[in-house]
Amino acid sequence: MKELSSVTTTDGSSVYSFDYMSGVRKRILEKKEPLKIAAQAGAQEMMLSVDADIKIVGGSRGGSKSFSLLLEALYDIKNRDFRAILLRNESKDLDSLITDSYKTYSQFGTYNKSLNDMTWNFYNGGWLKFSYYAGSFEDFKNRFQGRQYAFIGIDEITQCPYKKFKYLFTNNRNGAGIRNRFWGTCNPDPDSWVRRFIDWWIDDDGYAMPERNGVVRYCFMNGDNPNNIYWGNSKEEVYEQCRDTIDDLWRGYENLGYDKLDMFIKSVTFIRADLSENIILTSSDKSYFGNLAQQDEEQRMRDLKANWNWRGVGDDLIKAEDMERMFDNSEQRDSDERFASCDIAFTGGDNLVLWLWVGHHIEDLCVLRTKSDTAISVVKAKLAEWGVREENFTYDMQGIGQSFQGFFRNAVPFNNQGTPIARDWNEEKGIKYLYKDLKSQCAYLLMNDIKEGRLSINENLLDRRYSGDGFDNTPLRMILQKERKCIRQDDNAADRSFRLIRKKDMKKYVGHSPDFFESLLYRKIFDLQKNKHKKPKNLWML
Repeated sequence: MKELSSVTTTDGSSVYSFDYMSGVRKRILEKKEPLKIAAQAGAQEMMLSVDADIKIVGGSRGGSKSFSLLLEALYDIKNRDFRAILLRNESKDLDSLITDSYKTYSQFGTYNKSLNDMTWNFYNGGWLKFSYYAGSFEDFKNRFQGRQYAFIGIDEITQCPYKKFKYLFTNNRNGAGIRNRFWGTCNPDPDSWVRRFIDWWIDDDGYAMPERNGVVRYCFMNGDNPNNIYWGNSKEEVYEQCRDTIDDLWRGYENLGYDKLDMFIKSVTFIRADLSENIILTSSDKSYFGNLAQQDEEQRMRDLKANWNWRGVGDDLIKAEDMERMFDNSEQRDSDERFASCDIAFTGGDNLVLWLWVGHHIEDLCVLRTKSDTAISVVKAKLAEWGVREENFTYDMQGIGQSFQGFFRNAVPFNNQGTPIARDWNEEKGIKYLYKDLKSQCAYLLMNDIKEGRLSINENLLDRRYSGDGFDNTPLRMILQKERKCIRQDDNAADRSFRLIRKKDMKKYVGHSPDFFESLLYRKIFDLQKNKHKKPKNLWML
């Protein structure tokens, strides 16, 4: 068998023959050559061969996306100036990636197991670090300010806010002449910024187009919104769309010998990865495909079919980026008046969730699971501690919430099935045609407040961790990002008014009872009551 082909790379390096590589892959699969590393045929080979500044790899679960991040570093692993970083949302999410890294890097260096410095130190002097991007943007920015990495990879990039992705991109640089590249791997998420970023590669039905798979395009990312990206099939095409912006930025750099278009316009590609091409996994674990098939239809469409458009119940009205803007928003203290909204639950899987509001700014949060008498005492104590008047306290009066009525006589019980409230005389007759009930009305108004930047939250709350039925030790940021999916139009409603999906559908879609998010929407009752239209009385006497 001929080991080398007659083909060489642009720098003169030899290329292995197809027959030789097929044999190597076969021996690796049979575990006969444990020290040999080779890309699997298909998507993984394409991931490692297509040259682009930004590479998004998305597809079905088990498509070897994460392992390919590790393989990419092998290109420069013997360069003493090589610096790389691989990230996930939280440090605990890195366990599988770190375990797999031993298979890839053990013959090239040693790993530092410290949680404060998760780094592979390679024998030739380079290194690769594992890190996370959770937390407030300011903390994130302080951790990465001034850092330089020739290779940056984000595993599950759909969970990473676009603003943080953009900031990390500024760290993708080096002074050693190493080719800079930025990878993001993920499973499909129709609500993430990544879906819009790769839109050109995805067809109307949500599937990656085979003829565009791995095709390189070009872009100039203007600002912190993926909608403001200039795209083109060539650098010249992009430049024509944003000539004035680039020319203004170019002033002062003309004499450095750089090419203007190469400097500002970046190459991008999308590559679809599929479980069927991960022969190493499917041949060693025949149950994996079957396990994925046991999920609900929505997850099957994403995890097996790699569909980027599929949604199971209605549409997400509140997008992930809407929540991120709320998390980063300036404090919306439009008044000093304090309010509290509460979703009530006692001993069991659900949480009692109590929010403190100052105007439309969320200042604090209390979460507990306990008996009814203890819960009443805790809520009374919290209202006193927070300085919230009882008449500015609302709670869900359905079900066990009725037990609160005798103890908070001046509070405002929230009736989910209550009649929508008209805010002016123009809405008086039509309000019942706009919203099915009070809960639907408040959910819709909450959605608008979030999307239009009228709400804010104390950033120190976002990293607090909570547990409940269906989630464990999870940061509030992630809980709210998950529970935002409960605000959806019920497409099965018989009428045309806005009707929020039923609680059982919320649980099915979110994965647990959305206690945190539901208690947020109760706050809207005070805005409605403040502006409530009052019918004039005794008009017959005029």
